[in-house]
Amino acid sequence: MEFLRDIGTSLLASALFLALVWAFSKTARRFMRGLAAHLLHLDVEEVFANSRDAADDIKRELGRAREVFVLTGRGNELQRDVFEELFLRCRARRSRCRILLPRLDVPAGEPDWIADREEEIQVFDPAFGAGLLRRQIAATYDYLAPLGVDGHLETRAYAVPHIGRIIATERVVYLTPYSADRHGRDCPVIKYHRGETYGVLLRLMDKLWVCGPA
Repeated sequence: MEFLRDIGTSLLASALFLALVWAFSKTARRFMRGLAAHLLHLDVEEVFANSRDAADDIKRELGRAREVFVLTGRGNELQRDVFEELFLRCRARRSRCRILLPRLDVPAGEPDWIADREEEIQVFDPAFGAGLLRRQIAATYDYLAPLGVDGHLETRAYAVPHIGRIIATERVVYLTPYSADRHGRDCPVIKYHRGETYGVLLRLMDKLWVCGPA
């Protein structure tokens, strides 16, 4: 009983400490999450509340990356300054970026995953529901088209459900699992270092890249 009491006291003290850390320091919160991931042998490096919270970290990782792989939905983030410097390096043939966007044209008899995602979005955002998402994705294709450089900045299409956004470099991968009740930009972003999850996500994107039309 004394042994169990000691364990309980230790766990309570740890919980109180973590609560204080969470309350007083964002930097300390990140440190503690990283420490916990290390102790538990997890490959999670960081968790961000949303895309805005993750933007600076993503930009920093992209700034030192030579190989980048992106799978996204509407792709608004590709038109912002987070990717600007990377695209300049790609056009100068000093880096490579592969981008997977949803397929716009859907063959007869196949699922329309853009329409499927828009049905989810229109429940909480009435601006959607009449093809707006497809037009936004088309605008991203139009934005990227003149920037393309064979072997350095390339775009292909995928035709699977829109369940998340993935941004990968040689060192890390950011996963944003989409929720059915909010925009992707408002969903948490999980940063993984190289490991099992990194390998699975990269393998998924490699398979989609091979299958996707240019």
